Amino acid sequence: MSGTARMCQRCGTAIPAERIEAMPETRICVQCSKEIGDEFDVTVTPVNTAKAGSLKKNYGSWTIRKRRREIRPKE
Repeated sequence: MSGTARMCQRCGTAIPAERIEAMPETRICVQCSKEIGDEFDVTVTPVNTAKAGSLKKNYGSWTIRKRRREIRPKE
């Protein structure tokens, strides 16, 4: 951890060091995260590993897509 404090992009308060250590990519504080739900939209899609043309569905793995939501300043 770099030890530098970051400010919340939504409300401007300092983000606790414990949160930055647990989630290094976070840009919002705990309170704002509770208010808006989360800062990421996560989509999980099963990957079919069956042979081409087979009707059998073999889901061997999952594709996880994580997209950051737009964060608007708190008014």
